[in-house]
Amino acid sequence: MKKVRNKIKTLIVIASGMISVIPMSAGDYVKDAEPTVLEVRYIRHQVTDTTRRDDRFFDEETMLRIGPTKSVFCSVKYLMRDSLVVVNPTLYWQLEHAAFLQDRKGQHTLERSGRHWVFIYKNYPEGKVTEQAYFDMEDWRYEEDWEKPEWTIGDETKEILGYECFKAETDYRGRHWTAWFTPEIPLEEGPWKLCGLPGLILEAHDTNSDYSFVANGIFQNPEAEVGLFTYRDRRGIIKVTRDKYFNEWWRYKHKDIASEIKAAYTNLPVEPKKDVKPNYDKEETDYPHDLGKKR
Repeated sequence: MKKVRNKIKTLIVIASGMISVIPMSAGDYVKDAEPTVLEVRYIRHQVTDTTRRDDRFFDEETMLRIGPTKSVFCSVKYLMRDSLVVVNPTLYWQLEHAAFLQDRKGQHTLERSGRHWVFIYKNYPEGKVTEQAYFDMEDWRYEEDWEKPEWTIGDETKEILGYECFKAETDYRGRHWTAWFTPEIPLEEGPWKLCGLPGLILEAHDTNSDYSFVANGIFQNPEAEVGLFTYRDRRGIIKVTRDKYFNEWWRYKHKDIASEIKAAYTNLPVEPKKDVKPNYDKEETDYPHDLGKKR
C-alpha cells in the first residue's frame, strides 16, 4: 500500500488547458458531501456517427472522484461551467468574454462547456446509481438499483500510467466491454458505470470503440468533495424512471427540429422527415427505445 501511495503522489496531473478556479464556497452546493480519496482523469471518446467512425467523434476530459462511500463521474469542463455560473458568475462571464474575443481573433475555444453533459453517481443514494443529464433544454435525473457488471478476468497485462493492469471483459447494458484494471490501486471503481473489479479501471472500451475511456492522470485532491452536485437544481430537475429518461433522450435525438420550427411559426404544411435518426446510441442500449411514449 505504501508503494501505491508513493506512486499516486508522483502522478499529480492538472487537466490540460484547465485552471482550478472553483471557489471553496462551491462546497455549499455539494449534497451529502464527503472528502475525495482519489481523483482520476480520463479522456472519454464518443463516436457520434457509427457510419463515419474516423471523423465523427469527440474526445473530452472527464473525471472520476472517489470518496469513502460513493463516487461521481462527469466532464471536467461541464462541472467547472456549472459551478462558476452559480458560485462566481462574475468570473464566469469574464472568462466567457475572454473566450469570445479569442474566437473573434480566430483562436477558437469552442465547446467551452464541453459536450458530455452527464453526471453519474455510484452508491448515491446507498445501493443506488443516480444519473443526471441536460438535453432538450431540460435537466433530467433518475435513480436505479446499483447493478454492477459481472467480469471475466483474463491473463493479459499491459502498463498504463506506470501501473501493471490486467484485462477483463463483460457484457453490460447492451454492449460488450473490455477493461484494464490495476490491483496496485485496490479500489473497485472505474469510469462511467464500470466498476466491481479488484482494482481501479484505467482503460475501457466497447466492441467497436464507439465509447472508450483512457486514464491520463491520477492525483489526490483533498479540497474536492464527493456528493450530489446541486448547481443546476435551482433550474428545476425532472425526476423520471430509467426507461423514461432514455426514451426522452431517444425521442429528442429523433426530433426534426427544422420542421417543428416551421410548424410553430408558419402556416405552411409540414412533411415530417422519415430519415431523422441518430447514427449512434448511449453507452447502454438495453432500454425500450419507445418513440411513441411521450412525457
